[in-house]
Amino acid sequence: MKNEERTIFALSTKKAKSALAVFRISGKNSHKVIKSLSSRKKFKTNVASLNSIYDGKNRVDQTITTFFKEPNSYTGEDMVEISCHGSISVINKITEVILKKNIRMADPGEFTKKALLNNKLTILEAETVNDLINAETENQRRIAIENLTGNLDKFVKNTSKNISKLLADVEAIIDFADEDLPKKIYMQIKEQKKNICASIEEVISRSSISKKIFDGFKITIIGKPNTGKSSFINYINNKEVSIVTSIPGTTTDLVTSSLDINGDKYTFVDTAGIRKYKNIIEKIGIQKSLESAENSDINLVFLQKDEKEKYKDIKSKIFVKSKFDKNKDKISGIHNISSISGHGIEKLLNKISRKLKNKPVYGSVFSRERHIESLKKALYLIKLVKFQEIDIDAENIKRALMHINGINQTFDIEKILDIIFSDFCIGK
Repeated sequence: MKNEERTIFALSTKKAKSALAVFRISGKNSHKVIKSLSSRKKFKTNVASLNSIYDGKNRVDQTITTFFKEPNSYTGEDMVEISCHGSISVINKITEVILKKNIRMADPGEFTKKALLNNKLTILEAETVNDLINAETENQRRIAIENLTGNLDKFVKNTSKNISKLLADVEAIIDFADEDLPKKIYMQIKEQKKNICASIEEVISRSSISKKIFDGFKITIIGKPNTGKSSFINYINNKEVSIVTSIPGTTTDLVTSSLDINGDKYTFVDTAGIRKYKNIIEKIGIQKSLESAENSDINLVFLQKDEKEKYKDIKSKIFVKSKFDKNKDKISGIHNISSISGHGIEKLLNKISRKLKNKPVYGSVFSRERHIESLKKALYLIKLVKFQEIDIDAENIKRALMHINGINQTFDIEKILDIIFSDFCIGK
């Protein structure tokens, strides 16, 4: 834990030209160090103060500086936040003067890691903070903020309590094995098991939907060369994502681009045209196209004419015919669009959204594979309980309880902390 004892700092906003930038400093020396760099020597806790940062006798920038006193801070330690002007030169200079004070730059997610170790956050809350920061769509944001209010902690605590009660009742049966217990007791215990299973199954179902919301839906654009695939992906992105020429086979690899459609994330994949290949590069490109189609939620099959039969093996498909601005012939069962005028494109995107849209997800929603696997293991073990070999039943219930508690407990924490915080941004 020596690494955590040293005072740390980081730029919490993006290093780019902007109106403002924010630095965070956390640790027992944070107040002393920042006072040594400041025009102001006395600060009120939790009050934003006008303050200049100095490098020796030279003023670096006029800032808004806020002091936080442990344990009432984000990390649970003494903290300082400095809001400065967001020029690259100011950011670099403040970084330089702080480093002179023997303060270490923070690792990714280290501020939140400190909050976890100082019992300001649970593991679930820490992971949810990262989900909120990385939210790209409205539905991702909504799920993350609902989870941050304690939905997940509440579910884990309630489920743990219910499984513990089931375990106590089963162990009571073992203790009184020599006595004739009323049938009503067995009926009550079986009902307990049934309710626990139903509750976990419901959350797993919701969480499976939410995982798709966080990962995004994959849409592969497939078809012959020069059918308008690349023009379509460029149009919906309002920029040139794929190269468009009149030469067949311009796209030889997968080109991806993500969009927010009606609050959900959709990743569109432009692919190499399906045709008889002339060289190994084209062959590999076509193989990648077919593999992408196999793993997609929906495939947009771009046609030249009415060759739908050639794509009968492509799953979950919507047939599309582009260049409606040049050829207005309509074919039954084919969605006509133009990537020049935009004709039919909004209608096509809404159709994709309707086909993949799930009902809004509310309540406890786990978005990480670690959580869902623990729930599935606990559910499997509870379902093994048949009340026939009661000693084995008790052992399975104990193991199920271990998996549920493991979702949000800190035992063996050093083994998983690096995994949890590896994809956090610096300064959080």
